[in-house]
Amino acid sequence: MSRTSYHHGALAEALVDVAVGQVRAQGSERVTLRGVAQAVGVSPSAAYNHFADKDALLTAVALRGQTELDRRIATAAATGGDDDAAAIARLRAIATAYIGFAHDDPNLFRHAFGPHLKHGSSGPHASEAYATLNATLDDLDARGLLRPGLRPGLELVVWSTVHGFAGIALDGLCDWEAGDALLDGMQRSMLTDAALAVA
Repeated sequence: MSRTSYHHGALAEALVDVAVGQVRAQGSERVTLRGVAQAVGVSPSAAYNHFADKDALLTAVALRGQTELDRRIATAAATGGDDDAAAIARLRAIATAYIGFAHDDPNLFRHAFGPHLKHGSSGPHASEAYATLNATLDDLDARGLLRPGLRPGLELVVWSTVHGFAGIALDGLCDWEAGDALLDGMQRSMLTDAALAVA
């Protein structure tokens, strides 16, 4: 078998790239460090120089999934203007992007929130996506668009709602199209009557 040479640091990235592709295609259960090394074209010992075991590699894949979610959420939050309607639309865009990640990339989504995530970071609460959600809700609150007294802890309510929907949709327990009704209901429960009039 021919071996490929990699510059310092590039092999680890290549191994994660291949592992991400395998997780996307078949889930994480059948991924092996030896198999990933073979797909990259290096010896298992070369792969073990970068990852102590399969769990270490899959932790890197989980972090890559979180990075993809961060990217999607940042893109969603960057759209629109600076008026009240745009602020409301940003929250919906963030929730839609979150659900879209689960719909478009189901295996990576599941893995990104699986048991390997806790080994690589302090969890989703420390992610850029979660910070963006917090900032978006803070903006809505500062504009007086949220119902009085609703802001404390609202980020966890929104995250749990959207993540829960993504999970039951992935399990085939509801249609993805029901997401629109979910987001409509979420807005009605959170926004003032004046805010709903401009939503």
